[in-house]
Amino acid sequence: MSLVEVVKPDKTKPARLLRKPETNELILEYTGVDGNVYRVPVAIALLPQEFGELAAQLGLADLIQAIRVSIVDSKIALPTDVQYRRKESLTLFTGTVTASGSTADIDVSAFSAMEVIVKVTAVSGTTPSLSVYVEGKFAATGDYKPLVYQENITSTGIWYLTITQLIFKTIRVRWVVGGTSPSFTFTVAAEAVV
Repeated sequence: MSLVEVVKPDKTKPARLLRKPETNELILEYTGVDGNVYRVPVAIALLPQEFGELAAQLGLADLIQAIRVSIVDSKIALPTDVQYRRKESLTLFTGTVTASGSTADIDVSAFSAMEVIVKVTAVSGTTPSLSVYVEGKFAATGDYKPLVYQENITSTGIWYLTITQLIFKTIRVRWVVGGTSPSFTFTVAAEAVV
């Protein structure tokens, strides 16, 4: 069958969906503004301007149901939400620090949410303290906003933080160290989702 088949006009038949028995192909049959009846395979149909009239003739619920049946019967995979299936692991920072500082900017434009872990594996010094901030950068001004943070860490351990809506394209990790001769070895990592 060609992409569009023109057949003899029959004004007694409304627009309808047909199934070709030999191929199980779903066909849309409708009368065009020129008076001709057109048969178009639904899988590739780009409907013309008279679709407004056609929808009224077909009954939209019937059209949607027929298309659903056609998809289920075909070898096409059913629609799925692939957005939340792509996940990545990121190391945002790892190392030993003795003074306050921050990472360079990190591009997270592909992600919409993150689970963050702060894992401190070594601490030394007199009354050492560590505060860790994950900050989003405003592209227009270059300013940073704390998104999630863990303050006053004084010993080894693990802390979990959640960023439910990551609207910034760029983030960084910033840390503030206090105490006398402090030293912290830690990692900030994330599981990110598109």
